[in-house]
Amino acid sequence: MMMRLAIFLCWVAMILAGAVGASYYAWSPYSEEERSSSGGRSGGAFVRGPTHK
Repeated sequence: MMMRLAIFLCWVAMILAGAVGASYYAWSPYSEEERSSSGGRSGGAFVRGPTHK
């Protein structure tokens, strides 16, 4: 039982550390650099999602 709890606590600590690190460095999987500038339509008339960072 204690071994399972220790493994679970390590997993939770890794998830928490990743979230804190991502917020500290302002990293997002949906950043502007990875998006296409046209937003999926020709001419760029319609852009999905927020355009600010």
